[in-house]
Amino acid sequence: MGEELRGWRWGEPPVQPPLGVRLSVSDIVGGGCETRRDLYLRRVVGVRAEPSNGMKFGAYIHKVFRSSLTALRRMIEGGVVRGWEVVANFDAEAVAKEVASAAGAEADPRGVELARYLAVQVAAKVDEVVSRSSADPLSVAARAVPLLAEYVVDGRPLGLTLVRADALYHNVVEVKVGAYSDRHALALAGYALAVEADEAVPVDAGLLVHISFNGGVKLRAYPVAIGEGLRREFLEERNRLMELIASGSDPGLSPKCDDKCPLWRHCHGGGG
Repeated sequence: MGEELRGWRWGEPPVQPPLGVRLSVSDIVGGGCETRRDLYLRRVVGVRAEPSNGMKFGAYIHKVFRSSLTALRRMIEGGVVRGWEVVANFDAEAVAKEVASAAGAEADPRGVELARYLAVQVAAKVDEVVSRSSADPLSVAARAVPLLAEYVVDGRPLGLTLVRADALYHNVVEVKVGAYSDRHALALAGYALAVEADEAVPVDAGLLVHISFNGGVKLRAYPVAIGEGLRREFLEERNRLMELIASGSDPGLSPKCDDKCPLWRHCHGGGG
């Protein structure tokens, strides 16, 4: 891959932002609005809207996922190195309740279901690791539980806001609730560029983790190569949306408006 598409080339095109507009990665990637009138309403008109129930649920499940892995890793590091003990000692209800309490909401049963699912998966991995090597708690934890942590970098060199990406070892991770979408991979490109701009370390791969609840927990992980095509697509979308905001022009209604959009009434009902 050419050096011109690395994040540390933020002072030169095509990585250099064309305008003095700052966007978040979710601004660039998110939203089901085809015309991106949602971004126009928020950033140009100044409309404020509460997140939809779907958005709140997605954020809740994301935090349960991260908190569960953190709690399981700490438990194993503390000496719980048998699978059945991991399941017996892990309190899924407490994890879900703590996450909900921090968000000022009630714990959703699907959060508990996800936490239990992760405990069973980790327990199986613990037994597999112990059967092949020593039962040193730190070693078992490192091999049995992914180290998922929030990685915060300054996105200003790329025209982005503060970037909060999940990181798994040296790869960036995007956790989504629901069906797989090709657009989700764009977030990984944004995270990779931001990490490269901040750390000057190449990031060539990422992981999309999709969680769904159709007849039980389903978790799928998709490895993503963060190459030239994905980087160019992210940068082109960044530039297009920067120009949209800078122009102040209303892009018009989306041909497929979702009435679950938190800004729906501003487009269909005299909200602005």
